[in-house]
Amino acid sequence: MIEDTNPETAFLPGRFVVIPLKIANRGGITEKGYQTVPILCYHRFANSCDSPLCMPADVFDRQMKYLKENGYRVIGPEELLDFLDYRKAIPKNAVMITVDDGYRSVYNIAYPILKKYGFAATLFIYIDYVGVSSKAMTWDHLRELKQEGFYIGSHSVAHSDLSKKKETEDDKAYLARLKKEIFRSKEIIDHELDQDTLIFSYPFGRRNQTVISLSRQAGFKIAVTVDRGGNPFFADPFTIRRDQVLKRDMKRFVSRLKTFQSYPLK
Repeated sequence: MIEDTNPETAFLPGRFVVIPLKIANRGGITEKGYQTVPILCYHRFANSCDSPLCMPADVFDRQMKYLKENGYRVIGPEELLDFLDYRKAIPKNAVMITVDDGYRSVYNIAYPILKKYGFAATLFIYIDYVGVSSKAMTWDHLRELKQEGFYIGSHSVAHSDLSKKKETEDDKAYLARLKKEIFRSKEIIDHELDQDTLIFSYPFGRRNQTVISLSRQAGFKIAVTVDRGGNPFFADPFTIRRDQVLKRDMKRFVSRLKTFQSYPLK
């Protein structure tokens, strides 16, 4: 708030700095438009990649360097929820970094790069993958990352498609699976990390009204999709948009960082 209130020249010896005493403009609305929050979605990282879901370490480093050098501030789900609930303002150039699934490459590759630039990310893990092999993070990894400012959210128990019944399921079995995937995942993360997990990531971004309703009943406050676009304060907290970062050119990456939607109000 202090940075956004003052010009850069204020932070020099002998200059006055304005300290705002109350939160103004909690929704980021101006006569020219309104603030939106872009949310970036990654999956795994490697020095050399052979899949669009894998981000090369050097490309990820350039992307994070761009965010740092261009004044973007990374927020977590708590700040996003305050913004969506119209309780608190967030930085003008706020962006959220998320990583799905729980690959160990997040710990080995992405974490050092994020730390280098002073950023943290929101991680969505699915329970059945935690600690299953050397390619997956363990609960100890997740506890360490939480201590370093990362937020751990739920990505279900088994990462199954929640939006439709399996061929072998009747309505009762389908509902039982949904409750396990949603409620049980929150219970386990809450227990392992001693927290009240507030954010859920729909596997594959797929959901229906039953899934949305159960996510709310389970105690989640926000749920994210992989529908492209930004999020103003009046966005539906259970259909939050995210942009999957699948391409590696910087021009396309920068195009995902739109933090303001023009909408003249005069």
